[in-house]
Amino acid sequence: MKKIVLVFSLLLIATTTFAQDKPKDMKVLRDSIFTVMKLSKVNRQKMHDLIAENGKGQKAIKDDPALFYDQRQEKLATWKKDITAKEKAILTPAQFQIWRDFGKSLSDKSK
Repeated sequence: MKKIVLVFSLLLIATTTFAQDKPKDMKVLRDSIFTVMKLSKVNRQKMHDLIAENGKGQKAIKDDPALFYDQRQEKLATWKKDITAKEKAILTPAQFQIWRDFGKSLSDKSK
């Protein structure tokens, strides 16, 4: 229980620190969360590679002129499920939950 409180405290501190000024480099923000998650160098690199793959894949789907809106949304949903499965293969369940919470906190700020 204490570990969970500590992790969420660190997450909150990291989030509020970066909420003051938008980070110039998203990689810095992600690395701070990876530090909180205590990722090994190997898993950290796997996550960076997966994030890059995700960005390229989503951009390719969104930029595909052959797809209609419904097709694009369906393909994006499938893509996101595949990425989530790959994240779960890299991260422990606790790390995956921290990663999901981090993503939600970023999307809440952008609204």
